[in-house]
Amino acid sequence: MKVKLISLLLAAMLLVAVTTGCSVRETSSGNPTTAPEATETPAAETPTEHPPESETPPDDIGGQEAEPAIRTDLSIDYSQNFGIVYYDNGAKLITDSDGNKLLLVPKNEIAPSGHDGAVLVETPISGAMYTSTTYVGLLGAMGIDSLYDSVAAVTTEESDWTVPQIRERFQSGVTKYIMHGYSGVGDIDEIISTRPEFVFTGGMDDIEMNLRNLLDEVGIKHATLLEWTEEGDAAYFEWIKFFAAFFNLDEEADGIFKERMAYLNELYTAAANAADRPTVAYCMVWDGMVYTQSGTSTLAQQIERAGGEYVPKDLEGAGNVTISMEEFLDKCRNADIIIYGSLPQYCPDKAFLLETEPLMEEFDAFKNDKIYIFDQGYYMNSAKVVEKFEDMLFMFQPDMIPGHSLVMYQKLPD
Repeated sequence: MKVKLISLLLAAMLLVAVTTGCSVRETSSGNPTTAPEATETPAAETPTEHPPESETPPDDIGGQEAEPAIRTDLSIDYSQNFGIVYYDNGAKLITDSDGNKLLLVPKNEIAPSGHDGAVLVETPISGAMYTSTTYVGLLGAMGIDSLYDSVAAVTTEESDWTVPQIRERFQSGVTKYIMHGYSGVGDIDEIISTRPEFVFTGGMDDIEMNLRNLLDEVGIKHATLLEWTEEGDAAYFEWIKFFAAFFNLDEEADGIFKERMAYLNELYTAAANAADRPTVAYCMVWDGMVYTQSGTSTLAQQIERAGGEYVPKDLEGAGNVTISMEEFLDKCRNADIIIYGSLPQYCPDKAFLLETEPLMEEFDAFKNDKIYIFDQGYYMNSAKVVEKFEDMLFMFQPDMIPGHSLVMYQKLPD
């Protein structure tokens, strides 16, 4: 009983966050925390215009013959929580989510002048600490196995990882677990012992800020990432360019980004022609209350875009809406499909769901075995934005994507 209570508490924290019109981002401990939802990109989404970086006129540094010039063929067009200025010698000026400047310079290349206040980072880096599983997911989106060798330390235990490349690095001793998260800031001596060249940190909470202060004290370079606050799949997925910059893979990341987004837009177009649309509801139940989404929320739009009809459309608000179980049952009793916003470790089967809320058996979706939950690796694989949409399309319009196997979602077992 004690285990179930703990699971319910963790599930509540996760699902309150998801249903606020927010996504849940895994924290350093591997547990979920509230974060604005990373949403799907509309087919007609336009790039975000970033103000130009302030550039200081070139100086003659060290007798250099030519100042690196800014490239115009590479840019950050959608993400609003980081920026990159690219130079023709492979150097980059990065602005992280907290406004800090990082000057990334490939080995044996000239550093662009005029950035005395920026933190100098020699690239490619060979070992780093990643305080969120989602960072490793974005790194993995590059599709280069050797990049996992850079994962010197993570703050999620080996048993919680579903990424086989990370499990392999744990076994070979490349990757080390460092406790850091809800229980407190990671042991700085332990962090030092792993000798990371760089630490990718997230959030503006006290624990993450304290970690950055400790890193400053011992001279370990770091960046602040708020990737989970981006709106739209293009804005979120563009963060692969952030990580690629530390490995001199800028052109490769740009190509992957464009190819994935083009394919996603093709799926949007195909799904728009769906005629027979099942009704779809979303919920998470905690303590007798239902956390769902408004009719104009991002999640509602995702469902509609993937060939479903979202219910209840009449709920007002920008994202999360909390209603009674009785009201939700009245509005969604006949929904064909229910997406229950939990992970299998928090909601393992129908019996557990009924123990949480007995009225769930009154829904048609429950009776017809049409309740889906998130896959265990949902958050650490959050960069799989195409696979996420393919899953929705398969759940709502299976004939459009025959033979597909679910990646980001799974059916709730008996």
